[in-house]
Amino acid sequence: MSNPVREIHQCQCAVCAAASDERVVRYHRQINLLLSRLNESQRRWYVGVLSQEPDSPGDVQLSLISGVDEKTIHRGRQELQADLLDVPLERERHSGGGRWLSEKKTQR
Repeated sequence: MSNPVREIHQCQCAVCAAASDERVVRYHRQINLLLSRLNESQRRWYVGVLSQEPDSPGDVQLSLISGVDEKTIHRGRQELQADLLDVPLERERHSGGGRWLSEKKTQR
């Protein structure tokens, strides 16, 4: 079984769009490379940590850099501040999440 390749998000910030600072462009690419290897929860927490760094850009800017929605960044920050106590260890998502089974969907 081969590992699926997740596409690496291309930063949408003004610095990367203009390629005006090679160091910043490289840093944003490294952020997105790492994010492409993490699962959904880990991406949320990593960007949540980035949002708490001194001199961190705001959530709007982090969303442009990472492709992670602003609400998701906020949620990751909240989960980290609560020491991830409400996050189940054995599942990536809370039970009951996701799409309905196709059988249930047609029986409605």
